Amino acid sequence: MEDLELDEPMDPVRFLPLLPMTRNEAAWKRVRGAQELQERWLTHGTDLRDPLRTSVPLD
Repeated sequence: MEDLELDEPMDPVRFLPLLPMTRNEAAWKRVRGAQELQERWLTHGTDLRDPLRTSVPLD
């Protein structure tokens, strides 16, 4: 996603990606890295839009 440029003297608006994760996934990500967590999500077909989903298997 790109920044939204505004007229001077205002700074551009930056849009940051939001990836919902469980507490266990967040802790695992800090140790193993974001790329490995994303690979787990893809391997297990994780639907990140599901607010009731459980953690992806992290063993």
